[in-house]
Amino acid sequence: MSARRPAHGATAPDRPPVVGLVTQDPAMPSFRLRLAALRPHLAATGFEPRVIALGRGREWLRVWRLAAAWRASDALLFQQVKLLAGERAFVARRCDRWVLDVDDAIMFRRPRQPGDLASTAGWRQRRFHAMARRCRFVVAGSRSLADLIGDLNGPVTVLPTPVDLAAYPPAELPERDTVRLGWIGLGSNLRYLESLAPVFVRLRNAGTRFEVRVISDRRPDLKDIPCTLAPWSEASEGRDLAACDVGLAPLADDLWTRGKAGYRCIQYAAAGLPTVATPVGGQREVVRNGETGVWAGDPDAWFAALDRLCADLALRRRFGSAARAAAARYDLPQFGQRYVELLRALIEPAGPKTPSRTETR
Repeated sequence: MSARRPAHGATAPDRPPVVGLVTQDPAMPSFRLRLAALRPHLAATGFEPRVIALGRGREWLRVWRLAAAWRASDALLFQQVKLLAGERAFVARRCDRWVLDVDDAIMFRRPRQPGDLASTAGWRQRRFHAMARRCRFVVAGSRSLADLIGDLNGPVTVLPTPVDLAAYPPAELPERDTVRLGWIGLGSNLRYLESLAPVFVRLRNAGTRFEVRVISDRRPDLKDIPCTLAPWSEASEGRDLAACDVGLAPLADDLWTRGKAGYRCIQYAAAGLPTVATPVGGQREVVRNGETGVWAGDPDAWFAALDRLCADLALRRRFGSAARAAAARYDLPQFGQRYVELLRALIEPAGPKTPSRTETR
């Protein structure tokens, strides 16, 4: 006979605590990179992780049909999910230990075009803050995102999105006649790379020999700029990055991008690539200006940084080596260990107290 779930708020002594990993869609990159990557660590340390997919149906129906999953969980780890007030009450009656994991500024709406203002609709912010306050604590992908969330929502822990360093062979950065400028990401974010088109034209006219290597699901619109596409796959992304010489991380500066976790820059660091990045959001935290890469906040700064790195092999190698060393703090085992500590504090009554914002920052 299977063990029955204990009374509300308690954990059965004869079974591992069940952690529900809640997502709209398990295929979403944020879930895959953060909570799906966490599953083996939870299983290896005495937890039973279970994926709970809300799906895209009617909001009330989506929580009602999962009543058994809520009831079977000892803790719920929500990834970028904002429940309605009634939904929160329904789920809380079945499991009241909640954590909210976010690596985007989901209290705002993404701008339609770079440079547009992010939507700051009051209803979206109220729904996010109500969800955050209902959770025992929030895990944010960057310090800048934690600042956007604010102190009024309770404890906030900063855990950047991890990489498995073993899957990222370090770039050799050989001497080449044509320097490879790499960019990785979803096709929907190519608009940020395309904003560098005038910089690329200026580099070309200055006689710099380069090509843009894009690791994505489609090509960017970069007319008259040498560009190659490496179709993205999880199995090959590390090798494809290692074949580049410089990582590109352009962004606009708005409320949405200030909440970005800088994962692209973390990948470049894991591959041992020097990075040129717009100093906004998590990118400012990952790229150390003048040590692992260069901050570039306007077209002139982008041109100067790329012109310098393309001309200086020794500098590329120095920055790349420092970036690879710094990437150790984003390695997946550290992320898993810290999350396990947080969940133990949440679930085990005799464990350490839930961390305060000061402790976690």
